[in-house]
Amino acid sequence: MEILENIGFFWCLLLVGASFVGGILGTLSGGSGMITMPLLLLSGISPIQALATNKLQACFGSFTGALHYYKSGLVDLGQSRSYMLIAFVFSGIGTLAVQYISPDRLSVLLPFAMIGVGLYLLFAKNLGDDNHTRQTHPVVLYVFCALAGLYGGLLGVGIGTFVIAILISMGGYGFSKALAHSRWIVFSINFISMLVFIISGHVLWLLGVMMCIGQLLGSSLGAKMAIKHGAKLIRPLVIGLCFVMSIQLLIKQF
Repeated sequence: MEILENIGFFWCLLLVGASFVGGILGTLSGGSGMITMPLLLLSGISPIQALATNKLQACFGSFTGALHYYKSGLVDLGQSRSYMLIAFVFSGIGTLAVQYISPDRLSVLLPFAMIGVGLYLLFAKNLGDDNHTRQTHPVVLYVFCALAGLYGGLLGVGIGTFVIAILISMGGYGFSKALAHSRWIVFSINFISMLVFIISGHVLWLLGVMMCIGQLLGSSLGAKMAIKHGAKLIRPLVIGLCFVMSIQLLIKQF
């Protein structure tokens, strides 16, 4: 109950609402952290507690979305197993590192990377729900999964969008399939990161559990919307999220 005394009932209620909206947005486009992290930091808790609590609720949200996509038949876990394992290992490394180093330099580069992702998805041709034939060498894809895992452990804001872009541009996935597989990769990133933060003792449990409920509800709704509408809904949301997040981060940094 200490968290209620420290940040107040209003902030707890606001953060639960943000987790619900973030669950919808994250399941549709991979950007739930854009909603929840700024509010967690504004609430007055420490940055490391904000990261840890955000990872707890994001883990539940990503798993909920991943499970819905698996049940819908959009995911072949055999294809994603190696990507998940690589992301899992490097996310653990990133989560350990963030507790001892400042990720400020990485956050300066993030908005420019998001702009690049948005421009690619906006202007690339023949990007729909159908898989396309252009694929990079598997080793290159593994390297980018490792980088995504490392970044997911360090900061994690927008990680789902990055993974979607990697799967589309390098793996030849269509939008719906990329989104579905990205949820499993992001879940593996969030899971190990959550475990490291739990062991380190940084998670605010009461607030985290309340936000998990919001994430579960939002992610379930978002997955149903994505399965029903496919690339017609997913593509503009992902592109829009990239540019909104870029503007938000540029304003914060500069």
